[in-house]
Amino acid sequence: MNRIAVVVLNFNGWDDTRLCLRSLEPLDATVILVDNASNVNRLVEMQREFPRIQTIRNEVNGGWAGGNNVGIRAALEQGFDAVLLLNNDTTVSPRLFEVLRTSANAHPEYGILGPVIAFMDEPDKIMTDGCEFNHPGRDGFFQRKEVPPAEPPPVVEVEIVNGCAMLVRADVFREVGLIDDRFFLIHEESDFCLRAQAACFRCGVVGATLVWHKGSSSFERSGRKLQRYYDARNLYLLLNKHAATHHQGRGRWSSITRYVRYVYHRYCHEREAGNREAADAVINGFCDALAGNYGPLNGQPHRGSGLVRKVFETAHRLH
Repeated sequence: MNRIAVVVLNFNGWDDTRLCLRSLEPLDATVILVDNASNVNRLVEMQREFPRIQTIRNEVNGGWAGGNNVGIRAALEQGFDAVLLLNNDTTVSPRLFEVLRTSANAHPEYGILGPVIAFMDEPDKIMTDGCEFNHPGRDGFFQRKEVPPAEPPPVVEVEIVNGCAMLVRADVFREVGLIDDRFFLIHEESDFCLRAQAACFRCGVVGATLVWHKGSSSFERSGRKLQRYYDARNLYLLLNKHAATHHQGRGRWSSITRYVRYVYHRYCHEREAGNREAADAVINGFCDALAGNYGPLNGQPHRGSGLVRKVFETAHRLH
């Protein structure tokens, strides 16, 4: 693996994007900066400050999935061997390319690799490393798989690589397609990793902290209710696509039962915390999932939301 393109997606986060691009400069990387229809178009300004980057402006906001797909297509058309999807609210180690490229060349069976990611404001504290999906006998749908740092950095097989910094070989995209843009936001990288594994590509995390992540900057700007909506909606899509085929996971019935309980408890949590809009967003996401309404949230009616709210409120009073 020689030629790696970095796709950085921006949506109303120009200050974060500038810091990210500055951290990439020592890597001498080919960066494709995709702006996802931000309120203010500053691509010309970015191009002047970082003259080596390529820029693409989307006229509509395609979310994390659709926006990154635009950059991925551009990279594949230019013949890059791999694409590094990198959140704009990150900074990277000068060793990022060196370590990822060395690991990828030593382990060609891995189609997707990611680094250990730490908090930007607590650089010695791990934010995320490995992840397993929906294993029976364990809490939650996403379970951590620890990846201890070492020298030389090991590659630990995982089921999901965090989309915050995800290196994908070009042949993975050619085999399984691009990111499913029905997700728009949240759980789309999980789906992509599971699709890659179904096609016999392995996913791994390299045992080295190489990326520092600011956190959910886009949701800080756009509101908690969006996170709750897309989480509730897209988790159903993810489970519906993979629960029956993921060989180590729970079966479909067990997964969907746990999903309904998860949505109910998430609704109760937001309601008790006084976050009425976030609580309603959970219900709206749940109803849209059952109705098969995916993609961007465009103000469509959430059919059945009133009935679900009554059911949840009744269950809450009984408890």
